[in-house]
Parts: sequence; C-alpha cells; structure tokens
Amino acid sequence: MITDYILIIGAMKSGTTTLFDLLAQHPEIAPAEPKEPGFFAFDPLWDQGFAHYESLFAFDPAKHRYALDGSTDYAKQPFCPEVPARLAASAPRRFKLIYILRHPLRRIESHARHVQRTRKELGQTVSDRPDHGLESGVSPVSLACGRYAMQIDAYRDWVARGDLLLLSFEELISDQAGVMARVLAFLDLPEIAFAETHANEAGSTRKMPGWWKSVTASPLKDVAKALLPAGLRTRVKAGLSRKVTVTGRFELTAAEEADLMAELRDDLIRLRDVHGFDIAGHWGISL
Repeated sequence: MITDYILIIGAMKSGTTTLFDLLAQHPEIAPAEPKEPGFFAFDPLWDQGFAHYESLFAFDPAKHRYALDGSTDYAKQPFCPEVPARLAASAPRRFKLIYILRHPLRRIESHARHVQRTRKELGQTVSDRPDHGLESGVSPVSLACGRYAMQIDAYRDWVARGDLLLLSFEELISDQAGVMARVLAFLDLPEIAFAETHANEAGSTRKMPGWWKSVTASPLKDVAKALLPAGLRTRVKAGLSRKVTVTGRFELTAAEEADLMAELRDDLIRLRDVHGFDIAGHWGISL
C-alpha cells in the first residue's frame, strides 16, 4: 500500500503541470500517469478502488517516499464535492496538498481558451456549453475555480494540520528555485537541482506531433521514460510542440474585469484575511 501522497489540487490553469513536472524530477517522488487521475473526484473512478489507483504510479517503496497526483478537479467545489471526505476516509493514507493560485482574471482567460480547445473542464466529461469564448460569458465552473478561499475552506482540516501549502503561479515564474525550495521543505524532502521548466505565462495551448505520441504510447512509453528523465522529457516536448489555433475572444474587457472583481471581492478578502495569501504582493490587488 502506498501511504503518502502529494496532491496538487489546483487551481486549473495556474501552473499545475509545470509544478507537477518539476516535482516528478525528484528521486523520492513517483508521479501519476496520467498527471490527473481524478480518482477522488468522480464516482466511476473512486469505485475502481485503490488497487487501480495505485497502479497509476510506478512506485518503488525502496526509493520513493511519495506518490504525486496533479488532479485539478480536486479544487472544483461544488462540482466535485466528495474529495475532502474521500481523502479523510482513506486513512492510514496521508496527503500533503499543494494549491497554486493565479491572478483570478488571468486564470479565467486561460481557462476559457483551454476549454474552448479541449471541450473539457470537469474531468473527461465533454462540456455542454457550445462556446467557452468570453463573448459567451464565464462558465460556472471557471468562476468557481476562481473562488480560491471557498476551495481552501473545503480542506480546513489539512490547513489546521499544516498539510496544505499555498503557492502563486506568478512567483513560480519569477522565482522557480525559491518556490521549489519551499515546496521541498513543506514535503520534508532533500533539495535537488531541478532542470528548469517554464510555466506557460500566456495560457496558450500546444499540441504534440503525432509521431511523438506514437513514441510515448505503450509499449514504447516505458522505453521513452527510461531513456529520458522527467525534466528532459518536458524540454523535449516543449521543443517539439506546435501552437494550436483556438477561435474566440479570450481577453476580458475592462467592464468584465470590474464585474468579476466585484463578484470575487468577498472571496478575495477571505483569501487575504483568513488564509493569509498576499493578494497585493502577488497580484497587485488592493481591496
């Protein structure tokens, strides 16, 4: 049985993949394949049980201390409401949670672009919204993802135990080494020299060429993993990727920004005053 897990619970489009790829370089961490199993978020996955979940990690108890799960659906209250209860019911398994936040308006823009391309914002379910461009408004899921204090409140027991770490996307971009030092201290893991990985600041989307997908498809996937360490795989994928054109408007107007800040005001105040997140320092937001 795997007893210790790191869960990057979100926020969606806030640098979770970058953080996941960095942590996957650590020799004492076994990353999930795929990055977002969603095991605790959705009934059909939860019903498969821990034997299936643990099979998603190439976990070697002789060298690994943690299994790493990067499912952003774990911070999508009220759409995935069972996650905290399922974690609590999974004892003696223990969970360290990392929640990385992004300026809420920039996150909404990136969310819209991403879902317009993938058609998915809750697990693998295809969205029933015909258009996720901002001309059609902000989706309820996207707005909920930006209520950061509400999402943290669902994990109050982890906050009380000191088992939830808050980070910012902006700080990960500007001071990757400093952020990773904090993360490793939180996890009580020895420091390593991370291969630099760049967060996608613009929220643009990229698609891998077909031949790379065939190389990394089973059974060649294991060979690729053996030959290319996680950090190098990330750099190779970045070099091989090509931009995908997505139609629609993905920049908020000044009026939309004002309306959204009014909508999120109370949550942002709670994020600052209750959860101690420096919204002025990280995002230049003064309320």
